[in-house]
Amino acid sequence: MSDELLERHAHRRIAFEGACNCRDLGGLKTTDGRRTRTGVVYRSDALATLTVGDQAALAELGVRAIYDLRTEDERTRHPNRLPVPPPVQHAFGFIPQGNLNMFEAVNSGVWSAEDTRRAMQSQYERLILDHTDCLAGVYRGLLREEGRPAVLHCASGKDRTGIASAVLLLAIGVGRQDVIEDYVISNFQRRPVALFTDGAPAAAVEQIMCASADYLDTALKAAERVFGSVDDFLARGVGLNDLERIALAELLVG
Repeated sequence: MSDELLERHAHRRIAFEGACNCRDLGGLKTTDGRRTRTGVVYRSDALATLTVGDQAALAELGVRAIYDLRTEDERTRHPNRLPVPPPVQHAFGFIPQGNLNMFEAVNSGVWSAEDTRRAMQSQYERLILDHTDCLAGVYRGLLREEGRPAVLHCASGKDRTGIASAVLLLAIGVGRQDVIEDYVISNFQRRPVALFTDGAPAAAVEQIMCASADYLDTALKAAERVFGSVDDFLARGVGLNDLERIALAELLVG
């Protein structure tokens, strides 16, 4: 499954040396039979470990804006390594409530894999419902001429970037299953992180690190439960009006 998935999306992957989860949001089918444009928006994991060669490659992509979804502390400890002159960096950092408690419980060995999985599902509900101002800021940034081509990223490119990318793709008409499939790619493009102690059970760690389709599905169902539909979530939750959605689709769909 992983080999077939990655092969089908290989044309979208940006092969950096210092980042492993970067890809173009272009090339995805929309429900009206078109495809998203390439070279407009990329999603990625951390840019703090980009090599000199990666920085040159990023410059060649013509990236003008970076939307950094990491917290201020993360940005301070691990600043992005960018080409000179650098793209403009926009900070929209957020982290779901209860995130630190979850890591503490896993590192202490208190939580089982199933406990951790339930916590991650709850985290995804919080990711999509509690940080709509950040999502709106990113999407409105993309509408500005100087706001693209752009990279959306966090630390692993999975959770915060996963939500931001998924909501954007749904807003411009990519089908739900294709959106989830794009998310799942992150499950097979990850690297170790120095966040866990020796006492953390491997099975519980895996639940945090994986990009399981049901995590994103849980988030989308939470948005539908609270707002009635994804369209209503985009309108009343994120605050995108019809003209903004049309403008995003014109920019991102060929």
